[in-house]
Amino acid sequence: MHALLKRTINSLFAITLLLTTSAHATDYELLSDQEIDQRLSFLTSKLESIESPSTYWQYGWTGFYAASAIAQAAKAADESDSDDSTKQWVGAIKSTGGLALMLLKPLPVVTGMDDYRQMPATTRAEKIARLKEAEQIMRHSAWRANEKNTWKPHLMTIGVNLLGAAAIAAFGDSDDALGSAALGIAIGEAAIWTQPSAPQQHWQAYQDQFSGQQTAYQWRLVPTLNGVNLEVRF
Repeated sequence: MHALLKRTINSLFAITLLLTTSAHATDYELLSDQEIDQRLSFLTSKLESIESPSTYWQYGWTGFYAASAIAQAAKAADESDSDDSTKQWVGAIKSTGGLALMLLKPLPVVTGMDDYRQMPATTRAEKIARLKEAEQIMRHSAWRANEKNTWKPHLMTIGVNLLGAAAIAAFGDSDDALGSAALGIAIGEAAIWTQPSAPQQHWQAYQDQFSGQQTAYQWRLVPTLNGVNLEVRF
């Protein structure tokens, strides 16, 4: 039984190592100077085109949540009616949460462009470093833009507002709970859907235009009597 178990484990290990993984990656050293310049020109142009709308969205919603939190907290502190005070405090807390999310999770193009512009691009090595940074900013921007198409931000918006409604129903006027939740969900969804979606299109266009300049390779680990060999095929 022990020998059979050992052979089974060894067989599974060998099968795992024999699995072949394919990937596409850019070997920057194989790119010509002209190709590097073309990629940089494309990405820089697209990043600059999304910088302004992304900045307006980032600071617009940051300002909105900040103003909303301050206004509702001030009103709650002066409110003599306990039910209204509860509703305002819940609103202030939700707005503070929205503000925190905007500050802790800013759009990549908003926080990254200043450093990107300051990167030198004189030598080939400097241009490659700048290209990698531009690709990273655009890739992350595209990922953020695609978040609106996933369930997570919408579920979070609904969940937070339902919790707020439950707090209002428990400690304030239950008639205010539904209205507060509906308003909060509407505002949260507006913030989600107004986030610029252009980064997705630009990143896809970049991949389509320059995919022919990528190097495709395959690698696999092959078990041997003395260990494991790495085989790479281009």
